[in-house]
Amino acid sequence: TLGVKVWENGQSYRKGHDLVREARPVMEAIAEASNETVQLARLDGTENVYLAKVDSTHPLRLQSEVGTRLSAHATGLGKALLACLPDAEVRSRLGGRPLPRMTPQTIVGIEALIGELHRIRRWGFAVDDQEYTPGLFCVAVPIRDHRGETVAAISVSVPLLRLDMAMLAPALARLAAGSLDITRRLGGGPDDPLLTRLAEPTFALGALVERGRSWSWTATRPAS
Repeated sequence: TLGVKVWENGQSYRKGHDLVREARPVMEAIAEASNETVQLARLDGTENVYLAKVDSTHPLRLQSEVGTRLSAHATGLGKALLACLPDAEVRSRLGGRPLPRMTPQTIVGIEALIGELHRIRRWGFAVDDQEYTPGLFCVAVPIRDHRGETVAAISVSVPLLRLDMAMLAPALARLAAGSLDITRRLGGGPDDPLLTRLAEPTFALGALVERGRSWSWTATRPAS
């Protein structure tokens, strides 16, 4: 007979399918408004697994596939998901070893990563500043379900060629509003206060400018 493990796997698949079904129209709206790639992922151990993707129409865009697994510490989606775990759980999952370096920008120290996760919790969003792919910047926010538990994260990825604060702030605001919308579609509420503030473009711009002082690409561009 079929055992409990099969039932658990089936339940996991059903929840993932429901999440993708509810998230897709929101992702499509964000992608249409920003014309940049929007992705959805969940955390599995120390990796984020990509569940859905909506591409931009630009010839130069992110090359990725649904089902791909990437190291969570080196991606915006992964860090947004890790930030929803207690520090002790993050250290336990990563095992105390130096983290794999994907680019010169990758955070490879556990304590440095923990510090970045604290900043993510404070501001409500995560970034990937060329930490996995040179020339690519990503901003991401978590998604919570009806129990208030983080079930996934959603992101917008932008090549540096098209990146500036004027386009990034509305993209972050749309992500935050989209996350709240998906949570409501999953039966959740009340709204997360940090994401509610980030859904306001002026607040999103201020948060990006404040956090952006350490990003590599902002060194040569104004925060207008």
